[in-house]
Amino acid sequence: MQGILDELASHELEEDERYLLHPANTSSPRDTIVSFIKLTQRFHDLISSEDYSPEDRIEVMHLFGEIQDFFDMRNVPPSLRADYASAAGIYLREIIDRVGLPDLDHIPGEIAMRAAIAEGQPARWQIPGLPFEIARVNSGPEEGRYLFTENTLLEAKAVFQRVREMPYVSEAAKDFYYYFFLTPNPIIPAEWIDALPDWMLRDFYEQTVWQWFSMFAVILIAAFSVWLLRKVLKRISRERSALFRHLCMLIVPSSAIGVSLLGYNLIDDKIFITGEVFQVVTYLLYLVLLASGIIVTFVLGTVICDLVTRSERFEGRTFDSHLARIGIRIGSIIVCLGVLIQGLQQIGFSLATVIAGAGVTGLAVALAAQSTLRNIFGSLMILIDRPFRVGQRIIVSGHDGTVEEIGLRSTRIRLLNGHVTSIPNERMADAEIENVGLRPYIRRVSSIHLAHGMPIEKVNRAVEIIRKLLEPHEVSEGGIHASDDPNAPINYADFPPRVFFNEFNRDSLNILMIYWYHPPEYWNFLEFSQRINEEILEKFREEEIEFAFPTRTVHIAGTKATPFPQIEGEEK
Repeated sequence: MQGILDELASHELEEDERYLLHPANTSSPRDTIVSFIKLTQRFHDLISSEDYSPEDRIEVMHLFGEIQDFFDMRNVPPSLRADYASAAGIYLREIIDRVGLPDLDHIPGEIAMRAAIAEGQPARWQIPGLPFEIARVNSGPEEGRYLFTENTLLEAKAVFQRVREMPYVSEAAKDFYYYFFLTPNPIIPAEWIDALPDWMLRDFYEQTVWQWFSMFAVILIAAFSVWLLRKVLKRISRERSALFRHLCMLIVPSSAIGVSLLGYNLIDDKIFITGEVFQVVTYLLYLVLLASGIIVTFVLGTVICDLVTRSERFEGRTFDSHLARIGIRIGSIIVCLGVLIQGLQQIGFSLATVIAGAGVTGLAVALAAQSTLRNIFGSLMILIDRPFRVGQRIIVSGHDGTVEEIGLRSTRIRLLNGHVTSIPNERMADAEIENVGLRPYIRRVSSIHLAHGMPIEKVNRAVEIIRKLLEPHEVSEGGIHASDDPNAPINYADFPPRVFFNEFNRDSLNILMIYWYHPPEYWNFLEFSQRINEEILEKFREEEIEFAFPTRTVHIAGTKATPFPQIEGEEK
């Protein structure tokens, strides 16, 4: 036993073996054991050397990652594989150095394993006296390789705790545990560590006390720096534009990512926290990175919305800017979901579990937020169909006003009385909407009532007067009305004014007046109508044309009917 360990440990490595850039030989249990002893021996020699320097750290970190090639890591989260494997490798090497291994001839090689498989025996080998097995991987990218089983990975620490006080059978990698778990990065001078009081060097849960203090100091400083930056940026951006505030919001989670990675590097590479404590730190780091990444993605979508809608391309195209804003927002939400799924997978959740959970969660959210989802889809239908735009006057469900905002949940309308009403987009998408703001003109239909006894000559004269008042005053060449003509707004080729004696009412003769005012400027239309009304009154007064007033003739039973009074000008 002593001979095999010493022989493997003292084996002179070639230059290409020293850096172990080629894959570990795991074609049989014997090859796996030999490669594992070589790699861990080199690892031990580097970190235990008095000349351990920052330059050696490069090779140490490479070996740190290579150890996972000896373990079946299929069920271990990708973010924790290197740390799980390195810790289990140190435990396993410490156990082997105390318990020992059988002679190489008694460890099955590639030929022996092929023969065993041909005989129907399981393709695995157990280290005598230990619950550790090397088994052949039958699926996945590691298929055909002989690796330490997942059970070995999980039980290595517990077994080490039981044999920790046993004497070494081989001292080739003596105190491997101490050098790996309790020794800092060589960048920290050894004199500083030696100068610490004894209580600071005590081992507490696989870390020394000074490592615990250093780790918590790094975490507190990182958290305080992000908090302080957030307070400063919030104060600076308080009265600035929305784009500036969103850019400041983008800085905070971005800085949290940078600070977290810097703190992680200090804890991992400088303070050299290891084992289960480091696994907890890694979990926390990934959670911070995941949350910060989602926030960065979402806020970045908001910044892109601001930049896109402020561009000249969308100037005067409010509806298109709203559609672009909602599209970018939905896109950022989809990217956030992708980041969340990828992050959960890195932490250790299987893709199938994440997708199944997302499906169940999505179903629950859909059931709980049916109204909200209907409103969101309603807003999309409004933006795609474009029945109205921001700034247009509409009439919907008895509400008459100007559209102020089209949101994801509702549409805000400023009513004519100054009040604001919010109508859910679900109702807006299904409602009958009268878009007053899209009218090309304002049509006036007016009835002018003349007295019943008025002679036909005066009725025709009244029609002639009104037509004359509505005619253009000036006509340029080609028949186009002069732009400075006061009647030009109602005299378009396809929409000339119309005046007719069209009806006998119960108490009047009716003259119908219709004209179309262009453009549809309401206040200008009212001013124009007032001028026409004043001119009609003035002309009718000059021509002694009387307006009819509502009258009612009552006949009392048993009395003689009174003849209808004659109107002045009527034939006698």
